[in-house]
Amino acid sequence: MKRQWTYAHTEMLLELYPVETIERTAEIIGFSRTTIKVKARKFGIVKGMNVEWLDKATVVRNNFDSHSFAEIADMIGATKTTVARIAGKLGLRRTRKENRHIRSRVRKDMVKREKRRVIFGFDPVTRIKVVTNRRRIRLRAELKAAGYIVERMANILYFKSEDCRNLNKENIASRHGLRFAPWPYEEEPLVNAI
Repeated sequence: MKRQWTYAHTEMLLELYPVETIERTAEIIGFSRTTIKVKARKFGIVKGMNVEWLDKATVVRNNFDSHSFAEIADMIGATKTTVARIAGKLGLRRTRKENRHIRSRVRKDMVKREKRRVIFGFDPVTRIKVVTNRRRIRLRAELKAAGYIVERMANILYFKSEDCRNLNKENIASRHGLRFAPWPYEEEPLVNAI
């Protein structure tokens, strides 16, 4: 038998609909979501302002000029589409220059992350080519960790003494274009830059 809508249901609808979700209201009253929406429209009941949406809108408004949609979506725990919709409702627009600036910054950050992954020996996440010879970069990092002195922007690695050399790795590294020489100074180097 079909349930009848009563005055008590209307009272509960007036109380719950502005503050609860449609699903939760339907569950409490015991009718379908469609029925709840139809009755709310019939009685002129509207949803109250969603506090969660207002919080998300504040984050979007504050970060719209400096962050990409993906970054804002990560901040608020939503999708890029949700961020785009919120920005649209707030009337936020970006100029071409702002878009170009944000894309440039995001790409630089991505390249830096990829370089770090290559240096520490991890597989790349994106298809961005960040170094010309990944194996050589990785070997430089390994040899630096083993005690070799690496100069910035040079393919020469220095060793302090003959007994701390790793000839096996040196042979592999020399095939990749790295050269080795004894440390020409008496004192210890101040900076071991890669």
